[in-house]
Amino acid sequence: MYSATFPDWKRIGRRIGKKLRDVLGPHPNVPSPSVEERRAQRLRDALVGLVYFDTFKELELWHPTNVDPIQQANQPLLPRVSNVHNHDGPKTRLLLCHDYKGGYHEYESVRPSPLNSESYSCKHLQYVDTFVYFSHKLLCIPPPAWINVLHRHGVEVLGTFLIEPQTPNMDRLLMKTNGKFTVAKQLTDMADAYGFDGWLLNIEQDAPVTCQDWHRNLVDFLDELQISMSKHKKVLWYDALTTEGDVYYQNGLTSMNRPYVQSTSGLFTNYKWTEKMLAQSELFAVELGIPLTRIFFGIDVWAQNTDMPGPPRVTYPPVGGGGTNTGLVSFSRL
Repeated sequence: MYSATFPDWKRIGRRIGKKLRDVLGPHPNVPSPSVEERRAQRLRDALVGLVYFDTFKELELWHPTNVDPIQQANQPLLPRVSNVHNHDGPKTRLLLCHDYKGGYHEYESVRPSPLNSESYSCKHLQYVDTFVYFSHKLLCIPPPAWINVLHRHGVEVLGTFLIEPQTPNMDRLLMKTNGKFTVAKQLTDMADAYGFDGWLLNIEQDAPVTCQDWHRNLVDFLDELQISMSKHKKVLWYDALTTEGDVYYQNGLTSMNRPYVQSTSGLFTNYKWTEKMLAQSELFAVELGIPLTRIFFGIDVWAQNTDMPGPPRVTYPPVGGGGTNTGLVSFSRL
């Protein structure tokens, strides 16, 4: 029997592996914009309806009175009018995660100029249940132009809360004001103020070692956030941070992400699942009483990062990616 102080070599190995990938991986020599440049760009974008936040300080200082009407969606979420995909009892639900060239492009603003280059569009919306607007910001508010179009087709729209490995001040996620989680209140108020339907939470950074009871406090945070949302709004957990406090993609529903999934509306898995992992997740979800339609298995339609360690990413087409035939194959696969 091992003593209570015996090293967790598996966990140590994962952390060493991540550090080696950071050191040995490619680092393009592209200068990052300064804090002042990012702030100026954020203010310019806000004038045309594009809203995002780069830091916890910006998030904490936000107030509903800061919202300009041009930044707000004005189209409520409409019910489905097509029988192609029935919301009342679907066997499979489809989530589309937007991640196109950094996001917040001019053609997505409320004052777009004529299109003269390639742009991202979303077709066959009768098959899409949920749309996530994703960008590499701390907080991504979906542009109102996207929200209005998607709501007219009965598609719910989620913003993204993203903590990346380099994001500073992660400990502020669980700070409280008057006994309530500050960030949870801000996320709830933002979804209401800007007119979208919830959040994808993606924490890609290990928990601060200085924070005691991180796991328990994080579950409390998720409970409070989900409860504070109306019954029509959702919080999805992305498969990254585990109950052990480190980033270790599970590629399915496991005991290491179960508490977070049970506290939220569902799970968006990483892209390296296998048929075996899918079957195991299904059995575990049934055991826990979690509806299978609350678990979204990630498919990388562009086949990115296929050279990373571990099982290959699930991509369609299987060779080369490219985004074609994805919808048809994902329905038959899941």
